[in-house]
Amino acid sequence: MFVDVANAWLDLVIAVGAVGALVYGIYRWANRSLERRIIQEIKDATYQIQPKTNGGFSLSDLHNKIDSLSVDITILKNAVLELEDDVDKLEQDVEGLL
Repeated sequence: MFVDVANAWLDLVIAVGAVGALVYGIYRWANRSLERRIIQEIKDATYQIQPKTNGGFSLSDLHNKIDSLSVDITILKNAVLELEDDVDKLEQDVEGLL
């Protein structure tokens, strides 16, 4: 009798363990599948800002482009200031003639 009860408990433990292992396996499979889908979605969404994509027009070289734009703006600012000084001199010359 004791052996039958022990076998029944052992069968129950094995069955619960098998169900637990099956549930854990399904969970791991679903988790890995979801993880792969999320990683692929992130890669697709951020493709345009990755280095060496889009012909070099990516986020990694943005600081170089901003620096060169800043230099160009400084040159333009200096040219405008020179033109303003020239206009002021011309105004003074015209006022001196009148």
